[in-house]
Amino acid sequence: MIKKIGYCILFLLTINSCAQQGEDSIRLIPEGHQGVVLIIFNQEDGEPKEYQDGKRIYRIPENGILKSQFEPNYGIQKHQYFYVNSEGEKTEIPFVLVNNKEVIKEITPNNIYAYFEKAMGKSFGIDAQGKEYIIEPARTFYVGSLKDIDKEHRELLGFTFKHHKK
Repeated sequence: MIKKIGYCILFLLTINSCAQQGEDSIRLIPEGHQGVVLIIFNQEDGEPKEYQDGKRIYRIPENGILKSQFEPNYGIQKHQYFYVNSEGEKTEIPFVLVNNKEVIKEITPNNIYAYFEKAMGKSFGIDAQGKEYIIEPARTFYVGSLKDIDKEHRELLGFTFKHHKK
């Protein structure tokens, strides 16, 4: 029995050490911004890298699109979201996973949340003249109330709910 416990502990330690650790981040969003936020990585003309207490700082501009000199951030990481007013005061924006009915039931419809975070890898596109171009890695998420989720996402949630009922 002790051998089995020892093997289990060794296995768990091995699995845990295989998980890549990413850098945590703080996303500073202009107070009142609602809608899509896009962080585009590897931009030479982007905002310089900035850290606070070992966490990446992303200062999102008014239009919601941040070009950053940071490389993409992979692995296990924690993000914090804040509205920032003109005096620099921060108000935390909770992040929610709106992927099942039970979570959605607990969300206050008019409160502001960050949700639908997605990572996009480097890819290639072709413009109208047939010239290939690079699409840099990016992360995107939404800020808004649950009632503001656009039609496409409501349909996606509806699809998820319809196909996962038991």
